[in-house]
Amino acid sequence: MKNRDRLLIGAAVSLLLAGCASTDGITVKGATDDLEDRVLVTSQLYDEPYTGFPSPTDYYFQAAIDKQSGDKLYVLQLAVNAENWRRWDEVQFSRDGQIVTLPVNWQNQDMTCNDYGCAYAELGVAGIDEPTLRYIADQSEPVKLVMRSSRIDDTLTLEVNPREAQAFLKETDQLPI
Repeated sequence: MKNRDRLLIGAAVSLLLAGCASTDGITVKGATDDLEDRVLVTSQLYDEPYTGFPSPTDYYFQAAIDKQSGDKLYVLQLAVNAENWRRWDEVQFSRDGQIVTLPVNWQNQDMTCNDYGCAYAELGVAGIDEPTLRYIADQSEPVKLVMRSSRIDDTLTLEVNPREAQAFLKETDQLPI
């Protein structure tokens, strides 16, 4: 194989790998569908791990935008993988020295067991208003969220990427609704 061919193959593989790792990951559904009453925007695919393995916590932003009124409903979707049930009630973080609390409603849970033990997965949602979302987007460092529960003393910390919030808001702001 000639050096030129090797170089072309190497460049193609590099572009393929870079393309997989650098997508913006913001998805818009229903914007051009006249039968849909709302547009759904998510950051679910933003910064997906290349290997496809989830960490103990994951999150993404979601907006449902009414096409007639333009009203936007924002939520923070949460996924938790743990060694046992935690029953988190809320997510808290500090905003300009004040504690912000977002109640969490769990929508789905699953338990998988094998010879080595069980794994527990929970999917939840927390409402978030636009000013709080913009606050996260304006930060220069990741925002630390702490999941808490009134049932246990344990907590779980996750970091929210301001660039993800920026990309998400940019997409919701530019929709022609």
